[in-house]
Amino acid sequence: MTRTVFYGFGAYVGAIDGLTTCSWWADDPASLKWSRQALVPVDLAKNPSAVRAGTLKVDDIEVDDHRVDGGLTTIGPRWPGGSPIGQVWLSDTYWNSLGNKPDRHPASAGGDAYDYELTSILYWVGPLAGRRFYGFHAKIVNCNGPLAQVEIWSGGTARGKQPAAGTWWVDLASSAHAVDPIATQIAIGGQQEGALFLDAPTARGLMVAYVKKPPGFGADFYP
Repeated sequence: MTRTVFYGFGAYVGAIDGLTTCSWWADDPASLKWSRQALVPVDLAKNPSAVRAGTLKVDDIEVDDHRVDGGLTTIGPRWPGGSPIGQVWLSDTYWNSLGNKPDRHPASAGGDAYDYELTSILYWVGPLAGRRFYGFHAKIVNCNGPLAQVEIWSGGTARGKQPAAGTWWVDLASSAHAVDPIATQIAIGGQQEGALFLDAPTARGLMVAYVKKPPGFGADFYP
């Protein structure tokens, strides 16, 4: 596998089974009537750091690293003492393997995000090896050679018709993922509004935020 795709979810831990294993609800557990059947299991140790350490295969990744290790997951990472409410970013392969797939747009979150806004891509091999890209909703408003002036929405807000977080000049050729069926959609001379996947240094430098999940936790910046 050349890359791992992660999907972001709000997480309320409902059961702890071991040092790094737990089960969580992807929505307010009160709205789910505390259903045990709605709990989603995960091993927080099955992450990219384990692959880099040589103790896990890429295909077996379940979850993104914790923020302290450069990822986006915020629950845990170990018990006892780990945070019980926050975010879990599951690999797409693990999400697809689940019998009780968590809803990517729970009603309590307002359903105001496009799928790609809560998606990240991490590459393992090839010309993009070691690079990570984060998905945003964006609109090209001006061009100057290879540079595009783009309006960018904070992650998780565009579908709700909220205003853009700001407008920036971006070199799409060097800072954005190339047009891809599951990644960037916009291009100079092509589609003007849609998905834009920015590399980690660019996203961090622009100080574009994403809405924390659960939404009541406010916003945070990409690591």
